[in-house]
Amino acid sequence: MKKEEQIRMLLHPEKYTDEQLDQMLDEVNIPVPEPNEEWARFKKKRSGSPILKIAASIIGVLMLSGISYATIAHFIETDEKPKTAIAERKPDIDKVEKTYGMEVLPTKKAPVEFNNVELQQIMKYVSDNYNVKVEFKDNKARTIRFYLQWESDNTLQEIIDKINHFEKVRLTLNEETITIE
Repeated sequence: MKKEEQIRMLLHPEKYTDEQLDQMLDEVNIPVPEPNEEWARFKKKRSGSPILKIAASIIGVLMLSGISYATIAHFIETDEKPKTAIAERKPDIDKVEKTYGMEVLPTKKAPVEFNNVELQQIMKYVSDNYNVKVEFKDNKARTIRFYLQWESDNTLQEIIDKINHFEKVRLTLNEETITIE
């Protein structure tokens, strides 16, 4: 049977009888591949250059080494920081100074002056520098304005004591939270 006739049979099988379709299928010769030969041909096509395999291995080792080094360095750095009591904590002087409605002098050891600044802004500054939380139990206390001079070597407890000298507010330190009443 000719190829054109087979194509017509495939496109319009309704025009042919079952015997004619069976005859076409009997004449079609479908080669069955040998699995071992096909596997060998596949392996030959997919096998990469040994140089690329070596380069990929070296890159993998370098990446793992870098990740390991970064992890170890991170843990060593965090373990070296001294553990101090919260009340004795001093601010991180090397932090970039933020402005909270007051003028910050450019030197590291210079005092920070809070002149007519709301307590909420002062406590935000203290919270950022001493890594503590601040809770206001009295919302009116947020807007009370103060004059306060903060020295870079003051401990957290010294700052709390300075603010407690004012009669309008009361600050208490409990673990890592300053509560304002």
